[in-house]
Amino acid sequence: MAKIGILGMTLPAEYGGIGASCLDCALTIEQIASSGTGAWWLPAFCSSIPECIFKFGTEDQRSKYLKPVTGGSIYPSIQFTEADTGSDPEALITKAKPVGNRYVINGMKRFSTFGARDGYAILYAKDETGKCTAFITEKKIKGYSAARIYELMGSGGVESADVYFEDMELSQENILGKKGHGMEILQYWISIEKIQQCAACVGIANAAYEEAILFAKTCKVRGRTQSSLQGIRWMLAEMHAKLEAIRTVTYRAAFLKDKSSSDWVIEAASAKLFVIPTAMEVVNMSRRIHGGYGYTKEFKIERLYRAIAGASAIAVSLEINKSMVGAALLQQ
Repeated sequence: MAKIGILGMTLPAEYGGIGASCLDCALTIEQIASSGTGAWWLPAFCSSIPECIFKFGTEDQRSKYLKPVTGGSIYPSIQFTEADTGSDPEALITKAKPVGNRYVINGMKRFSTFGARDGYAILYAKDETGKCTAFITEKKIKGYSAARIYELMGSGGVESADVYFEDMELSQENILGKKGHGMEILQYWISIEKIQQCAACVGIANAAYEEAILFAKTCKVRGRTQSSLQGIRWMLAEMHAKLEAIRTVTYRAAFLKDKSSSDWVIEAASAKLFVIPTAMEVVNMSRRIHGGYGYTKEFKIERLYRAIAGASAIAVSLEINKSMVGAALLQQ
């Protein structure tokens, strides 16, 4: 991926990227996700996380942390979720205590994607004022340890780990953006991630649609192909319509991000509300067309069905997302 320029692809050329747009990145992720593996997380994380450092970081931070990602030598991570909190910053237990000109970090993070792999992470912790502050931390430093690696239902290849911080020391220079403004950075990152996730869902749904057509053309029912049945044709037509709708909504959200539209964050969240459940419907319809074969590992649809399953929970659940969109609309 690094050799063909799709890691950190949205970064400017001087930082190792190719200056690609959010839509370019979405199209790339869509194609990779059609495999049904978790490989799309690599260009996603290697674009969205460095983009946060490019937007909110100092020039020293940009020079230090961006090019290694585009070169494919490290894995960046986001570390916010904890054992007792998913989306609530008030419930964070990870603390950052100032000691001289440094911060001492104690706590833990759950479901840190690639948290056990070499690289760096944007870590969110409560500072001494009780507010959420973002820090950039290396993973191979004293006090940082990764323990349990979760075995996921789908997205093969993705490692999700529990990470622990025990008197881990970070310099004040490791603060990303302004102290106490961590949620602003998290909101920016997660909005990009929602667009990327929608793109992955489009890729998975499109692959499921193609698998359904292939199966319908080859499976025989009473001497005729399944595709000759009206009920199957209706299902394929409905799948096609749903697929084109989620593709359009996803591309529009990416387009608005590229145009720096004032409401792109809301539209990214709105896209997730529509795209994910609709994509899940498309994949499930394909599984039904496969009949009993859809429940076996002999056909690709089984992997696609598991791959789409986590989309409603990862990067803010659909329920939390609805609350965020509703609140934002009322503020407008």
